[in-house]
Amino acid sequence: MQRFILFLAIVFALAICHAAVAADSTAKKSAVNDPGAMKKLAAPEWTVPGIGVAMRRISAGSFTMGSPAGELARKADEPQHKVTISKPFYMAIHETRQREYYPLMIRPDFDLEAWRYQRGPLHEGGAWTYRSLMNGRRISGGSAYPNIPRTDLNPMECVTWDKAMLFCRKITDAERAAGRLPKGYVYRLPTEAEWEYACRAGTTGAYSFEGDYSNVGVLGSYMCLSKDGAYKAFATSPTPDNRQPNAWGLYDMHGNVFEWCLDWYGPYATAAAKDPVGPDTGTERVARGGGVMPFPPGPGSLDKLAHPRFRSAGRYSFPARTAHQINLGFRIVLAPEVEVSGAPQSKE
Repeated sequence: MQRFILFLAIVFALAICHAAVAADSTAKKSAVNDPGAMKKLAAPEWTVPGIGVAMRRISAGSFTMGSPAGELARKADEPQHKVTISKPFYMAIHETRQREYYPLMIRPDFDLEAWRYQRGPLHEGGAWTYRSLMNGRRISGGSAYPNIPRTDLNPMECVTWDKAMLFCRKITDAERAAGRLPKGYVYRLPTEAEWEYACRAGTTGAYSFEGDYSNVGVLGSYMCLSKDGAYKAFATSPTPDNRQPNAWGLYDMHGNVFEWCLDWYGPYATAAAKDPVGPDTGTERVARGGGVMPFPPGPGSLDKLAHPRFRSAGRYSFPARTAHQINLGFRIVLAPEVEVSGAPQSKE
């Protein structure tokens, strides 16, 4: 009899545990894309209404920013220091794609289908891989290749820092008007610290994944290093295109396009920092993650060109008005509003 009672007690306990797990799973699913949960920073995922930018919640936490002295292809501007990200934020799981950028940033009557040349008449959103070769010609002229279908899943590139900021501000204005912003939060570019924190996703190595970093096949499982051959040279890749995300569900944190950050480029403050935003002034803005190369990498080019820029700690920078860099794009966050020196003031 006692064994039977014990059996019933175990079955009852397991049933309660299962119900609790199921309830928790249901609650999490119901919170996905729920504006009320997002405004409380409780939704695990959020998709920006209207333009469809998918985002993941990144919890607050601390990490070691920079790289150790012996790391692969380390540069001198990466001293390690403790950084705390004090508040959760949402980060786009993809680099901003052309399908998200164009509808918000160009006039509604702009004829994208007729735009078949290297550059359109305006800078207001002409991505290299979106427009090039649609007329079957090489970028530099010469022999023709077969028509290549246009895809709007490639990341947006050839975009200035100011244009990336304007894109963020337009989303902020629309979401504020709709009452869908957490208090004190805006859409913006990530700070360099937020970017590296999200890229690492709890890891401490050269990349946010493990493996043989001299093996192009291993690297290619997580990043677009290059497109091999002919018209594909120096072209970005649709995202995610079978590549794997990092542990926090973010794609292409390494490769495809460099990603603008909020900060001016400058030396790190090596003391422990809370929510750092970089120097007050500068001449170039930080870009992270590395961008596609014009040729398939070999061991030499991996060490000299890829690893210094593509690693989790790798730093790079461009003048903010850079408009013709075909492997420079951006990724957005929904994060606490911060004062940004040198940000564009006008809405157009």
